[in-house]
Amino acid sequence: MKVSVIIPSYNSENTISDCLNSLRNQTYLEPFEIILADSSTDRTPEIVRENFPEVMLIHFNTKTDPGSARNAAIKKSSGDVLLFLDSDCAAHPEWMERMVKRHLEFPEAPGVGGAVINGKSSDNMIGWAGYLAEFREFIPQQSPGFVWHLPTMNISYKRWVFEQNGFFDPHFYPQEDLVFNYRLTGGKPELFFDPEILVYHSHRTDFPSFLRHQRAIGKITAQVLKVLPLPGSKIVQHRLVFLLLGPALPGVKILRTCWEFLKRNPRILITRFPAVILFMIGMIPWFLGFLSGVFASPIEPEKPLV
Repeated sequence: MKVSVIIPSYNSENTISDCLNSLRNQTYLEPFEIILADSSTDRTPEIVRENFPEVMLIHFNTKTDPGSARNAAIKKSSGDVLLFLDSDCAAHPEWMERMVKRHLEFPEAPGVGGAVINGKSSDNMIGWAGYLAEFREFIPQQSPGFVWHLPTMNISYKRWVFEQNGFFDPHFYPQEDLVFNYRLTGGKPELFFDPEILVYHSHRTDFPSFLRHQRAIGKITAQVLKVLPLPGSKIVQHRLVFLLLGPALPGVKILRTCWEFLKRNPRILITRFPAVILFMIGMIPWFLGFLSGVFASPIEPEKPLV
């Protein structure tokens, strides 16, 4: 099984070496290719050219969203299975070996992915707030099994997935992976989640950036719910319903997140309580973004989603 690793990148000079070194240290013994789709204005391209000559570098002259960057790399790739990693992540040494093993074990599964661990930002409470806000469903304490969605920082697909289903829709960034996975699975549990397939993710560690990102997630979440029949879609599709029930959404998200961590890994909440407070504060811009998404014009998907 030939493997291609695809990494989108933008201004990653502080993380790209850790990311690519983690791929050099894989236990997987077969040859594989690495394709970095980069639109950085910092030293990222120079670092890659000087220190990682084995990497195929695609460089864009203008800032490119991750979905479009991945699409360009997919078209250049040659693997039977395509592994996706982000430039602010480092892969566990057995990451590639476990991915391939699961693909061989489940040949009918279109995709395989794994869990996310807080990496370099693990000594920062803002980083932990970002982890709480985004990855409750993908922590290592979750059970293995089939799911319908996995994040693109730690997922792999068989090549036929893109040949038959097209590519990521960049209009839905930063949730283009969620939209793609729904179009692929129809919301059915067809992707295999293995919590031992691990990546270490470096989260935002400055508060304004964290708040801006939460607002962006909130806005696109509302936009996605306009076009996909996911839980909560009825709220955004009917504005009167939203006015009645929408204000409760931040509280629901906080309760669901805290409950999931209490069940799976309560130590995170107990030992990093300031991060919980920051996460709660982050739900304010998240809701403001959600509100703006509800009243914004719907996004027209590139391909039918349902």
